[in-house]
Amino acid sequence: MEAQTGPPLATAAHARARTARLLAQLRHSVLVKVTLAIGVVWLVAALPLLLGQPPWPWFGLFRTIFSIALFVLLVRVALLLTAETLWLLRNRLILAYVFMGVVPVLLIAGMLAIGAYMFYGQYAAYLLVNELNQRTRNVGAVNTLTVRELERHPNRVEDAAGLAHYYASYYFPRYGGVRTYAYDAAGKALSAPARRFGPLSGWLRQRFLGLIVRSHGYAMAGYGESQGKEPEQVLTWYAMAERTLNAMARGLGQVSVGQAGFVNLVSVGKASETGPAPVLASTAPLRPANSNFDIKITSWAFIPVTDWATGQQKMVVATITTRPSLLNDQLFASFQSQPSASLASRWPLVLLGVVGIGFLIIEVFSFIAGVRLTRSITRAVNDLYVGTEHINRGQFDHRIPVRSRDQLAALEISFNNMTASIQRLLEEQRQKQRLESELSIAHEVQAQLFPRTPPQVPGLEISGRCLPARVVSGDYFDFVQLSPSRVSLALGDISGKGISAALLMATIVAAVRAYQPSANERMVRAAAAGGGNGNGSNDPEAGPAMLLERLNQQLYHSTPPEKYATLFYALYDADSRQLQYSNAGHLPPALLGRNGLRRLDRGGMVAGLFENVKFEESAVEMEPGDLLAAWSDGITEPENEYGVEFGEARLLQMLENLRTRPLSEIQQTVLAAVREWSGTEEQADDITLMLARVV
Repeated sequence: MEAQTGPPLATAAHARARTARLLAQLRHSVLVKVTLAIGVVWLVAALPLLLGQPPWPWFGLFRTIFSIALFVLLVRVALLLTAETLWLLRNRLILAYVFMGVVPVLLIAGMLAIGAYMFYGQYAAYLLVNELNQRTRNVGAVNTLTVRELERHPNRVEDAAGLAHYYASYYFPRYGGVRTYAYDAAGKALSAPARRFGPLSGWLRQRFLGLIVRSHGYAMAGYGESQGKEPEQVLTWYAMAERTLNAMARGLGQVSVGQAGFVNLVSVGKASETGPAPVLASTAPLRPANSNFDIKITSWAFIPVTDWATGQQKMVVATITTRPSLLNDQLFASFQSQPSASLASRWPLVLLGVVGIGFLIIEVFSFIAGVRLTRSITRAVNDLYVGTEHINRGQFDHRIPVRSRDQLAALEISFNNMTASIQRLLEEQRQKQRLESELSIAHEVQAQLFPRTPPQVPGLEISGRCLPARVVSGDYFDFVQLSPSRVSLALGDISGKGISAALLMATIVAAVRAYQPSANERMVRAAAAGGGNGNGSNDPEAGPAMLLERLNQQLYHSTPPEKYATLFYALYDADSRQLQYSNAGHLPPALLGRNGLRRLDRGGMVAGLFENVKFEESAVEMEPGDLLAAWSDGITEPENEYGVEFGEARLLQMLENLRTRPLSEIQQTVLAAVREWSGTEEQADDITLMLARVV
């Protein structure tokens, strides 16, 4: 098929052109030529038949080949016609309406038919099983009454059959076939009927009641034991004869129990040597159908029976053949007393027919309405097609004409809005790319702010690492070697995340490094202070508290009120192994060693919120093996799937256990534990850990 370069308009000329192309395609098809050639040869081979003579040899072979070729050709033509017909969106929509309107109706009708068939079948099975159970309970009632009467009057044992007849006439309006047999405790028959019946089975138990199967038929049996002298065992027996099954099948149709050719006997438990169950069938004919819908329904019921010879439990299959009209007579028995009782069995079908006609009328109207809507839909689709062609050529100023006020019009308006938004989105994309490029540069610049190599201070190991939650980090750590034996340590956390936090972090880095005096300045200040060791340890101007006070002043005057920072700043002197520190609202670092755990919490509040804030400072002596650990809240605050934080207690326990391991191993283990605890690859906050150990 040729590709269309213009809008698909369903005009008569266009349809004629497509039909001509279809005929030309068939005319030049190799399949058509081969089929015609085989057909000509077959007709030539059949010419002798017109003269009453035998056909030429291979006549049957050519006829078979021609039939196959003709079938393939018809399939090919059908596919081409389908493709040509469905090329138009209007035809596709009409076919879609047919599928949406007709197929669901057929499916629903089929489902209702199957459901009705299953319902009637199971209802018939229920009626049969209920009738069997009722008669079996009646047999049990006769047996119980007989046993109780003989307990009170043991001398009436000879009249046991008469008692059973009396009670059976009450429970069985159409009495017939109930027998009672009396036996002593040893199983000896006490009456002539019992002797003719034979001995009792050894598996019988007190108050047995159920359906019995024997080699020659079925029976309902009830067994009881009396508390008197004799008889001690009483068996009531009701044989299922053809007359009994006809009575139970009345109102159902035809019933057969143990029908041959089906799964007649299914053992429950151990396998039995009993052969197929005997067949018992009703003889009453099935009532003729009242209408075409009064079909014949066949169902099966599985009835539990007991093998009289072995006591083994089995299931016997009963087949019921009935009609809906028979079951409707029982379902709607309350209508039988009305004058219109003859319609009682047919009114559900009449109602179903009325509903079906109503559905058909609705389907016709729906189809007509769908066809009328097709034109408006296809016109809107054509406008959208033309609009996409303009967009494909980069003409974003094209607008689709809006002709109505329905959802299609809303789609056309949305398309017009989309064309106006595409150019804006492209511009935003370019801006986003520029921003990502700038973020990448900012990440590289910030990476330069973190110390690359630890300072070389005698007797001190230092390591730090920061894992940003985004491209850039708001956490800060730094260590600067101030002299051969002195080093400054800093770790902070800036409020917020992203670019603003990263910019404030860069400001703090520059300020802290600027406020740290050089070695010469510290020596001059120490001499002016009247002594000292020349490293500035006695100079209050070079202390951590003064540095934090200056940093607080700068942040207060140069940042918005909501911006602040927490910072831990310390100076370590390798000669005296003294750590002088001050903490501006940061999580107190921990010093772990042989002297136990010490928290470095002297200092003050966060920096940048208030003016003229004073900070305290303190000093601790570090022994060989002491480990200094400082961290940000990105380590202690991550939560697991149950909402439990990682916590400082867990962190300190890990640090204590790993205190003697290499610093890089400690960092790697702690960071891995934090990530595993959170269970997500995306960090909620920046993670920073700085370690220092005296060796």
